[in-house]
Amino acid sequence: MNQLRRSPDAAPPRLFAPDTGRPLYPRDPATPDLWTDGIGQWPVVDGIPFLRTGRDLLRDSVIQALEQGDRRRAIALLLRDQDDHARIAPPSVEEALAVVAGVEDGTMGLRQAMNRLCFGPVSAYFAHRQSAPTFLSALGLLAQHWDAPPRVVEVACGIGQVLREVMLRGTPGVGVDVVFAKLWLARHFIVPEAWLVCADVAASGLPLSCVEGATVLCHDAFYFLPDKAGVLLEMRRVAGDTGRVLVGHAHNRRVDQRGVGGSPLSPEEYAELLPQAACYDDAAFVTSFLEQHPVPAATPAQLRHAEALSFAWPAGPARRAIDFGAPAPGVQLRPNPLLTIRDGVLAPAWPTPGLALEYANAHYLRGDDADDTALFTRATRGATPDERPVLLRRRWLLDLPERW
Repeated sequence: MNQLRRSPDAAPPRLFAPDTGRPLYPRDPATPDLWTDGIGQWPVVDGIPFLRTGRDLLRDSVIQALEQGDRRRAIALLLRDQDDHARIAPPSVEEALAVVAGVEDGTMGLRQAMNRLCFGPVSAYFAHRQSAPTFLSALGLLAQHWDAPPRVVEVACGIGQVLREVMLRGTPGVGVDVVFAKLWLARHFIVPEAWLVCADVAASGLPLSCVEGATVLCHDAFYFLPDKAGVLLEMRRVAGDTGRVLVGHAHNRRVDQRGVGGSPLSPEEYAELLPQAACYDDAAFVTSFLEQHPVPAATPAQLRHAEALSFAWPAGPARRAIDFGAPAPGVQLRPNPLLTIRDGVLAPAWPTPGLALEYANAHYLRGDDADDTALFTRATRGATPDERPVLLRRRWLLDLPERW
């Protein structure tokens, strides 16, 4: 995975304390990893502000470790913090310390780190997210409403894979997530130059100043958020008067979701939260990404049977063009490790039955004939310049971390 292009716009948004709303600033030059609003203190570890509310004891322990000069222990404590949907107990402090050492020393890869941090099923989701239909739909939604924004701000950014796509093409990225461990892995493996913030947006809003003209995205996560109306207000505030708010892959509660978590809404209920927004069938953006054509907007009634929905506010067309399916300059692509050849046919080998079921419609990952198998076989030895765009769009080649 190649280094990101640096943007000439290096000034990040201002940060605010999530409990008081007052501006945050370094406590003093000697302690750049401790910030204050003049009342309380908040740790900034590996350049990631930890602004999650309701974690006072954890915050105090991290601050104490930083004041004692034990940076790795501070990281390990934060790596154990989980979201409310975690199904597996966190690792011990000792195990988290081993992960910190392995990642920072260059001896541990992304998948091993996620497994040892007890990500559970989420580990496989992130490891293969670039191959998933939901990832393609995110890129399709962004492309259809691309305004060449000064920044893309992603709410619930995970380990930063969508942010990387926009940053590779020169747009600065801001990622916000409630789980510090995801952001820390993003920093080390995916988007080392992104501006990352750990915060619970549903509980305390976005602790950022307005980024006028920004695109603010929440993809494959909005249905998990309890205060959806409040989160949308915050997204619109940060985007400013000239920005864009995009919500993608919001599950439809009227359709069988195979036990999906969170609190999905119906198309009509989502539309009430997003008046005057363009509404779409999220699955249509997968086809849009693959075939490079726009997706028509639909009414909520027309989307009653859609598995998931996407929304864009304002509803107007993109002001600029971008193609996330074309290789970014200087990126070294590698064969998708998910793909295997069985009986002469190319097909994905999903690591879990759950992913195989959820992504059964990822037809673009399957070969149609012997010519496709031969094309992929050649690509494992090095694709030609003419082949690279086709193979990337179908996710047969990927931009993977060096220590995937």
